[in-house]
Amino acid sequence: MTYLKLLLAITPLLFLCYCSPESSTEQETVTIESLEGSWRRISVKNQETGEWESIPSNVINEKYISPTHFCWINYNTDQDTLLGTGGGTYVYDTESATYREDIKFFLPAGSQLLGQTIPFDVKFEDGKWHHTGYAKLFEFDPETGENVVTDSSKIEEIWERTNAPASQDGLIGTWQLESYRGAGDSIRSDYPEFVSYVKLITPTHFVWVHYLSEQDQVLAEGGGTYIYDGNTYTENLKFVYPSGSGQIGTVLPFDCKIEGDTWYHTGYIIRQGEDTSGNMQSDTTTIDEVWRPFTGIDS
Repeated sequence: MTYLKLLLAITPLLFLCYCSPESSTEQETVTIESLEGSWRRISVKNQETGEWESIPSNVINEKYISPTHFCWINYNTDQDTLLGTGGGTYVYDTESATYREDIKFFLPAGSQLLGQTIPFDVKFEDGKWHHTGYAKLFEFDPETGENVVTDSSKIEEIWERTNAPASQDGLIGTWQLESYRGAGDSIRSDYPEFVSYVKLITPTHFVWVHYLSEQDQVLAEGGGTYIYDGNTYTENLKFVYPSGSGQIGTVLPFDCKIEGDTWYHTGYIIRQGEDTSGNMQSDTTTIDEVWRPFTGIDS
């Protein structure tokens, strides 16, 4: 399998959808279903064999969609390994039944998908989200010094909504980190503009991503389910990258205060690591962050 095909095999991409009427004898109606929320990939078509392949039970293959952003993750729970991730912004036009992804980050690094703008054809059948699209393939042209499109690779996948319990909707959206305060600091520091740090909140899941799009590098990522009751925001971590954090499965309560468009997020997380003797040690790290709704363009 070529490197690009391997990337495409682990790369869930997002699409606009429509539902067909159940009976042709009835007046034809078309219903556009919202894509916002959390989805689990249940099947992908192998373009070499033409067979549909299911997702292994030890792999979390999910996509999280806020009103402005999307992010998918492919995580092996047995190995505590993030196999792949990608995301960015999207445009969803219900009138023309079109969906377009603008890919801002991607892991593994070196993918030809980073920076692509990809349109898709999609539909709903029996509550499942079917989508089909084509990723561009490039080759370097030594005469022009540019990468030129030489072909495309087809992607076909089926998704269904996750069944995690939903929380209050006060946090739903895409947030960008504005400032933070470390342990012992008296004031918060502004987060640098050249680094992207975003958090997507759906009714059932959260995912945060720390990345450098210009350097094609995902620095860190984490996510899972959460509970929000209006005062306390509690995360249940399902995956963390880089591996070996010792945080998988931990439940982390945070004080949560919303003032206008500002989210004050304070609490503690437990970190584990080896000391100089090779023994595992745990300590707590203060989290004191200020988030605001995403308003700009990712760097």
